[in-house]
Amino acid sequence: MPPHDESLSQYLLALEHEVLIVVATNQDLGAAMDLLCRRVEEVVPGVVTSILAVDDEGRLRPLAGPSVPEVFTRSIDGLPIGPNTGSCGTAAYRREPVECHDLETDPLWQDYKAIPLQHGLKACWSSPILAKDGRAVGSFAFYYREKRGPSAIDLQIVESCIHLCTIAIEHDRAREQIRRIAYVDPITGLPNRSAFQSRGEAILAEAKATGRTLAVHYLDLDDFKGVNDTLGHRVGDMALHQIGERLLEVAGKEALITRLGGDEFAILQPDARPVDAERLSGAVLASFETDFVVEGHVISLGASCGIARAPDDGVTLIELMKNADLALYRAKADGRGRCRFFLPEMADAVRRRREREADLRRAIENDELALVYQPIVDLQTGRITSCETLLRWNHPTRGRVPPTEFVPMAEDIGLIPEIGRWVLRRACAEATRWPDTVSVAINLSAVQLRSPGFSAEVRRTLADVGLDPHRLILEITESVILAENRQTKAVLSEFRRAGIRLALDDFGTGYSSLRSLRVFPIDAIKIDKTFVHELGRNPHAMTIVTAVIVLARELGMTTTAEGIETAEQMDWLTEAGCTEGQGYFLSRPKPAAEVRQILATDCAPAAPTRPRRLASG
Repeated sequence: MPPHDESLSQYLLALEHEVLIVVATNQDLGAAMDLLCRRVEEVVPGVVTSILAVDDEGRLRPLAGPSVPEVFTRSIDGLPIGPNTGSCGTAAYRREPVECHDLETDPLWQDYKAIPLQHGLKACWSSPILAKDGRAVGSFAFYYREKRGPSAIDLQIVESCIHLCTIAIEHDRAREQIRRIAYVDPITGLPNRSAFQSRGEAILAEAKATGRTLAVHYLDLDDFKGVNDTLGHRVGDMALHQIGERLLEVAGKEALITRLGGDEFAILQPDARPVDAERLSGAVLASFETDFVVEGHVISLGASCGIARAPDDGVTLIELMKNADLALYRAKADGRGRCRFFLPEMADAVRRRREREADLRRAIENDELALVYQPIVDLQTGRITSCETLLRWNHPTRGRVPPTEFVPMAEDIGLIPEIGRWVLRRACAEATRWPDTVSVAINLSAVQLRSPGFSAEVRRTLADVGLDPHRLILEITESVILAENRQTKAVLSEFRRAGIRLALDDFGTGYSSLRSLRVFPIDAIKIDKTFVHELGRNPHAMTIVTAVIVLARELGMTTTAEGIETAEQMDWLTEAGCTEGQGYFLSRPKPAAEVRQILATDCAPAAPTRPRRLASG
């Protein structure tokens, strides 16, 4: 028998207290709702209760229904709410109670009545569960085994229960939101580093218990910083989101795919034999072969990958991540865009590499870097027109370190902007001590070109040291401007307007030389030394060099032949009409003091009218 009003009120207060304790102790929402349903069914015998949630897509999701037939619960899971979706779906849609006194004849139940009728449920009264902002977040239903509507006691009970359901559901959603903030990357929607740590530990523990293997893939995007610097962080974030979608598509649901932060991702692949890990990494890297399109920008990206496997390469997640990182380090050192498995000897190689990186940082601090200058000569008059600035590092114990070794290292660890500023200021200041007819040429990196405010920085440096902009030549390679975009064109145009000259270095070694000449404001072409070395031996090289000289002349550009090492090469280039020459035959790179002495002689009134060797050694 239902309790009297006074005892019912006391019972509902006790029920409210009991349910709120479950909610406050962060127990599962389903457990709290199941408790509520059972307690209600105890006080109102014969009634069958059901609590459904409404998800973010407007679909019904069962929360509790201890006496509802399981087959019926499964049948309504995922059902969209609507104006004719039984009692619960309709109540949530209308955001008002819905009474169906006879399921057999009520039109709202036309498509859903078969199962409840088979189990003796003949009527249903459903009330919406509304959030504070008025949204329907669920429904609370009473099913009856006879054709009828709610009694006064039913109304009182449901009014109290709806309040509890609202508290419980909103508390759970708030907790889920906190969990999402804590464990989900907001840009890609992938699990974040914290989630990788917690879920990864659980997956690893399960693998240990079952004797299975797993692989950790550590991914790093190649030169993603350039996207942010050139196109902005908004476009960069949208590209990261697309990357996350591709990784999900390639790796599948079995793998744990995580954005660790920045441009780093990790994939934890269960049941991974070496061949499985290699196959997945290959598919991941292949997915980057298709460009990303973001708001009309075509973005070409690559990735490098390091792999460590459990238990061979580590038995803890920390060990596996450390070793996968070492393998990634090797992949990037080997040329990027590739994958490497961890090998024990990688630790020593990385240790040596990081020691050299530390040495390079100290070299900058201790002023161990130096500049030398290689003269560039007018092949018709024999006069020096400019000097190319070259960077040198004389290590205290290792001696001279080749630029081919330390410049890429500086790019990898982010030192190029600092070194570039130092080179620019030092070289421009040195050039103020040369005759006014001699310019200084400085190589420009892609990182500098993409750096915000770089054009203003160059102009400011020229003003500070007092060098005429026309005496500065910035040398850029085809790889620097290969990715045509508005930012690159704008910066180079700013240099041109300021009077700074631009030379395209290593011409002919890239993939878009002619397009570069058409699109960018280039003043001079430097013919790569690989062509110069073939002169007199390779007819194809001679044809190419001749064509470049003629093309440059027609476009109003000068040409500089790099790597001249013999008199024969110089004579051939002079006869072909090449404008300038540079190479060991004319002069090796010299320290600043020696270059000043050479220029003092070369620029004297009795300067030569034919190219000559400026100095030996």
